Amino acid sequence: MTLTELRKEKQLRTTDLAARLGISQGYYSNLERGKRPFNDLLLKKTAKILGVRLSTLQEAVKSHPLDSYKLKSWMSGIKINGLPLIKSFYYHLENNGLDIRNLDDFKLKSEMRKFVEINIGFSILAELSENRNLLGHIRNTINTYSFSPKTNMFNKTKNS
Repeated sequence: MTLTELRKEKQLRTTDLAARLGISQGYYSNLERGKRPFNDLLLKKTAKILGVRLSTLQEAVKSHPLDSYKLKSWMSGIKINGLPLIKSFYYHLENNGLDIRNLDDFKLKSEMRKFVEINIGFSILAELSENRNLLGHIRNTINTYSFSPKTNMFNKTKNS
């Protein structure tokens, strides 16, 4: 059973359930459609309001996997301080007393930009110092190309 089916079974509109959860209708709709992940507190509150077991709600949420294009971005592979970028950024927000639900897109982008500017260099240096295979790959890749000032391009060398 999906989350939408559970909600409709209790004859609740998205606006009603969102109001009881203390979140906006738009935010709840994104949760229901798998565009945003549930946190533990919202899962527990939603299960209580719908009168279902937490495990039942968790299964309903899993039936609609997070498929947002944002989560399939190349950015999801970046790690900061050994954690995925998004998770590390979440901890940064939490440690600085910022609630993502209260940030508009401009403020969120601004916070992410500052966070990446401060942390990405350290993460790259840490990866380079700990990953000898990566250094070898970088060396081999560079050795297979030569730079042509005439065309201002890199070209594969003939012997590679």
